[in-house]
Amino acid sequence: WSRTAGPRHAHLGTKLAEGMNPPLGDNNHAQKALKAWVEARGITVDYTEDLAEFKDLEKYNTVINLSGNRDTFDDPAQDRLTAYLNGGGGFVGIHNAFGAEYDWAYYEGLLGNANFWNHGPNRVGTVEVVNDHDVSTSFMPETWGFKDEWYNLDPFPTNVNVLLKVDAVTSMARPNGHGENHPVSWCQYYDGAKSWLTTLGHDPAAWNETPLEGKEFFKEHVLSGIESTMGIKDFCAPASDEPE
Repeated sequence: WSRTAGPRHAHLGTKLAEGMNPPLGDNNHAQKALKAWVEARGITVDYTEDLAEFKDLEKYNTVINLSGNRDTFDDPAQDRLTAYLNGGGGFVGIHNAFGAEYDWAYYEGLLGNANFWNHGPNRVGTVEVVNDHDVSTSFMPETWGFKDEWYNLDPFPTNVNVLLKVDAVTSMARPNGHGENHPVSWCQYYDGAKSWLTTLGHDPAAWNETPLEGKEFFKEHVLSGIESTMGIKDFCAPASDEPE
């Protein structure tokens, strides 16, 4: 799902045509990449930006909001997504999924009680692993470089399992940055559903063939997060080996 009802990120490219699985253009970087990545893992995927096609969600193992922003869901779509999640579905929110549905409290909760506020400059920062026990982080070094916008969040995520954060220097690029505690990825159970979230993924180079430091970690992070919400891999492991 990548329908935008506000500013459209460059990694999404041109608005997609109506219908399910319309042709993808050369500048639909993120949609093309994500489709190829999951299909290479043997996962079947449908994609759309058409509200009329946002239905029959129960046949899917997870729903991905790939930078679909502002009022991306109309009322019927909100009802369908709520019913799907309440029934035990999976949800993945990537990058400007945090710039969506500011007036829908349920969606804010789905994101970890968080919303996009603003961001620092698109620049390289140091990603720090907070929880190396989760399937979406266990393969990473303790720190790695990546280029992104580094979202500041208000409300700030609460009662979530933080997976990654960004270093304080990058975090404080804006006066209201989050300093030492600046999460960029986390997971949670929500209303019967598995919800995996990351603010990463701004730069088109994260999705296309352009070289970018850390993109191999980003790619596997997203893929393993998706697979964990689908039930293919363990979901949202605690940060230590101690039982929850």
